Amino acid sequence: VFRAQLSYARYWEGITLIERACAVWMNGVSNLFAFCSADPNKAEAVDEFQYLASRLMSLLVCKSMHEVSRRDVAHFPHLDLEGIDQESLDYLSTVSGKAIVVLQWLQ
Repeated sequence: VFRAQLSYARYWEGITLIERACAVWMNGVSNLFAFCSADPNKAEAVDEFQYLASRLMSLLVCKSMHEVSRRDVAHFPHLDLEGIDQESLDYLSTVSGKAIVVLQWLQ
């Protein structure tokens, strides 16, 4: 019984930490969007920036879930990768810490 309780507690602690990390990441992207320029002359550049940030955040969550998952799932869903150059995606496919790389791209 003790082992089952300990396993259950660890499971929920892990879920809580994952949810907290996702919330912090989403808060960061929300702050990025909030401080984007409202200048109509920069609207196109701001849109491109926001689209890229959204795609990178989606990719970060996807790669993070893949790293902590024990399932043999080859693909977690994410937004399309438009705006991310092929050389960067090729590099991402070769490294082991994919979530860290995507996090660095966001920074």
